[in-house]
This record gives sequence, structure tokens and C-alpha cells, in this order.
Amino acid sequence: MFDHILSILFPERCRGCQKSGTALCSACLATIPQSPLILEDIPSMAFFDYGNKIVQKAIWELKYHHKSAAAKILAQHGAPEVIEFLSSLLQSTTPTKIVLVPIPQHYTKTFQRGFNQSALIAKWLSRYIPSTEVRPMIKKHRSTIPQAKAMSKAERQKNLKGSMRATQKLDRKTLYILVDDVITTSSTINEASRALCAAGARNICAVAIAHGHANRFN
Repeated sequence: MFDHILSILFPERCRGCQKSGTALCSACLATIPQSPLILEDIPSMAFFDYGNKIVQKAIWELKYHHKSAAAKILAQHGAPEVIEFLSSLLQSTTPTKIVLVPIPQHYTKTFQRGFNQSALIAKWLSRYIPSTEVRPMIKKHRSTIPQAKAMSKAERQKNLKGSMRATQKLDRKTLYILVDDVITTSSTINEASRALCAAGARNICAVAIAHGHANRFN
């Protein structure tokens, strides 16, 4: 009831055109460029280009202002792309299960922020991708500086090295999909992938709402 009253008093406005009634209208959504191809050690994909101001604002609001409406629309819109991405991956193999694995954050960050945005994104995606489940099976046991503060790709890799580990032994035949908000240099998903592999996983890929501009770290 309280949320309904708030929605009447303070209706959502599109992050692009400020139209009232939605956090992101279909017209503005259609203008957002798709992510460029991601070439990494594990199959990876993202929905949108993080260089777009609407995408940046949606993710900033999600992470730092507890406003999820715009990011949720982006995730919902990208879910069919994940299904297509998985179809291409699964042409030669059939996994016993498909598990969405949120990129973890240190418990101090979760306490400070109140939630893990990657876990929220994984939850949203699971509603639209058939036969998937969300399992937070990686722990970040060492606190690190925010990746945005690292000045080079090498610093990002060094910052995260050895910071994550799986919380259980994993199945070789399960497909584990790492889920994050933004992929930039892929240092985060590579460290998470290492943790999964160390626990026995063999089928790993990654998805994110947006792909950043890694060329500025080269």
C-alpha cells in the first residue's frame, strides 16, 4: 500500500526522455546501442554498451541509490539474448543443470550497500530464462579496492587475484553462468571463473547488463 501511494505521489520518469510512468520507455530503450563482442577466456556476453548515458545512470542508481527500476528493465530486455547465447553454447553439449552464479562482493560491501547488485540481476534473469536457478556459490574472502579506482588492466588483475573461492565442490556437467552488472577488462569474471574451476567446474560462461570500455586500460 505504501509503495502504491509513493508511486502515485512520485511517479517514475524515463531516464532518457523524462516521460512519466516508467523508468525507461520503449522509445529510449530502442536507442541504446548493443554491447560490442566480448573476446575473453570464457564465453562472455553483455546486453548494452556502458558508454551510453542511460545505461550508466541505470547501473549507478542500482548500485549506489537503491533504485532498481531502470536496471531491471534492461535485464528483462536482455534475457532473450541470454537464451540465444546459451543456445549457441549448448549445441555440442547438454548440461545436467544451468546455474546463475552472482559475482560476489566482500561482506563489508554488502553490509554497507545492503545488497549485492549482481545477485539482484541474477534473480531477475532467472524469471525469464527457463530451467535456471540462482546459487551464490562464490565467496569474496578478501576485501579489495573498487575496480574503478585501479588505473590499469594489470592493477585490476592484481587487485582481485586470489580474492574469491567457491563455497562447495562443483559438478563438472553443470553449466555455471557468472552474472555481473558491468564487464570491463574481465578481471572480475576471470577471478570468479578461476574460483569455480578450482572447485571442479568445467562449463563456465558470463553475462552482464553492460560492457565497459576496456581500451582505456590497455
